[in-house]
Amino acid sequence: MNKNVTLYVLFLAFTFQSVGLFAQRAASPYTGRIDDELIVQLAGTAAPQALLQRINSRHAGSAYYERLVAGRFNIHLFRFEPAAWPEEELLHWLEQQPEVQAVQYNYAVESRREPNDPDYPLQWGPGRIGAPQVWDVTTGGLTANGDTIVVAILDSGFDLAHSDLQGNIWQNPGEIPNDGLDNDQNGYSDDTFGWNFKNDSNVMSVDDHGTSVAGILGARGDNSNGISGLNWNVKLMLFATGYVDEIVSAYEYVIDQRDRYNKSMGQEGAFVVATNASIGLPTPTFCDDQPLWGSMYDLMGEVGILTGAGTVNSSRNVDVEGDMPTTCESDFILTVTNTTIDDEKYFSSGYGKVSIDMGSPGQESYSLKPNDRYGSFGGNSAAAPHLTGAIALLYSLPCEELATDALLNPEATALFIRSVFIEGVDHLSQLENYTVTGGRLNVFNAMELVNEACGGTTGPLEILSIYPNPATSDLKVIYETPDFEDYQLRVYNALGQLMLRTDVRPMRFSQKVFSIDVSQWPHGGYWLTLQKGDERLVEPFLVVHY
Repeated sequence: MNKNVTLYVLFLAFTFQSVGLFAQRAASPYTGRIDDELIVQLAGTAAPQALLQRINSRHAGSAYYERLVAGRFNIHLFRFEPAAWPEEELLHWLEQQPEVQAVQYNYAVESRREPNDPDYPLQWGPGRIGAPQVWDVTTGGLTANGDTIVVAILDSGFDLAHSDLQGNIWQNPGEIPNDGLDNDQNGYSDDTFGWNFKNDSNVMSVDDHGTSVAGILGARGDNSNGISGLNWNVKLMLFATGYVDEIVSAYEYVIDQRDRYNKSMGQEGAFVVATNASIGLPTPTFCDDQPLWGSMYDLMGEVGILTGAGTVNSSRNVDVEGDMPTTCESDFILTVTNTTIDDEKYFSSGYGKVSIDMGSPGQESYSLKPNDRYGSFGGNSAAAPHLTGAIALLYSLPCEELATDALLNPEATALFIRSVFIEGVDHLSQLENYTVTGGRLNVFNAMELVNEACGGTTGPLEILSIYPNPATSDLKVIYETPDFEDYQLRVYNALGQLMLRTDVRPMRFSQKVFSIDVSQWPHGGYWLTLQKGDERLVEPFLVVHY
């Protein structure tokens, strides 16, 4: 029989005999503590083997040496049988041993991708819509291809000097500041941040309302200051508007900027992906009665721009009574009603099973105020920027296909982004009679749908392929997982000795694969384990050096 085949058969036999020798590594879901693992620091040159022998002399076969944790500091990891050492008995015993300097339980840690902004705990909206889970992947700013993401806000005015907006206000790359010229020839001189249409000026009006809207959408995150926007990094193109004609002018401005960007493949203009509309008319009005304003949403959609809009701040059925702009039937507008911390429609908020797409956190939000202040902010004006900010955040996901399509097929990409928000809502019975989807905004769910479209997959835990097998240098392992959390990877040789111990975190938006350099490993059979919690896979492979 071929030598390699013989080795492989013997290896398989050993594998099935040995699987039970290695216990699962299960952490407490509440504390993270791993109840059968202790990290031990020994004094000087004390050897862990001598300590292990003493442990097992008290309870035979109750402990195992797992691995060297830090050789410089003589720190080691031991695994033991809790049944043999109940009630932290082994921990206390080790504390009394002369060579043990320190001992503690091992713990699983969790990702805490939350901003360090001191007032972030006052913001309940981001957590409710799954933003912290998305922040583990991206915090905004750039597409996978390096395009700078821009969001346009139409409102009453903004405090451009607010410290929590610094670095996140758009600077027109085609304009030379304060030279009195229209350098990019778009009809506006020194339009560095957008335009103040209320005064037809490049000097922005300071206003409480617009400043608060901008804060929810894009206050600078993780800067140890104030709050965090849905996007920690983003560029805000700002427009002060007070009349319908000014709204139309502002929309033309953003269409021109995005169209230039598309046609020049990023050499001119701005990559505007969304506009925010926390504005509306004071009396019930249908979109058909505002044909010039209403037509702008399709025109923006043609170049790849979506709009997030909040409905009226009064309890009325806008399908019947009307509202502007949330009754516009454009496929490029997403509409929201204001929801409370209890996930209910705020009593003084519009609704409509035809016109209002979903609920979005708004009431009792917390945001920026002029003059470097912060405070409460609510209503549909707060609900809309949660949605608009979520749109911008998705464009920053590490999906090259999404970023490329946003330039080559901007209209289709905008419709795709709209669809994942519609499909990804959290369905809530209390919103069924008030919205199209019967749900509330969830940006994490939307991200997972983008992941599927970008080639990321989920499924039962499975090792799909190990190649080449036999291997001589680099070994590739393709696998599938039901989630994107950490998995424990271990490789043992045919004698059961640990050759490799590491954790792998499956990648979103790409094939799940990892590589192992086996070029220095001895010729022979090995087995690989991949596990998390109660799930465990075992697969054999060979290393052959010809």
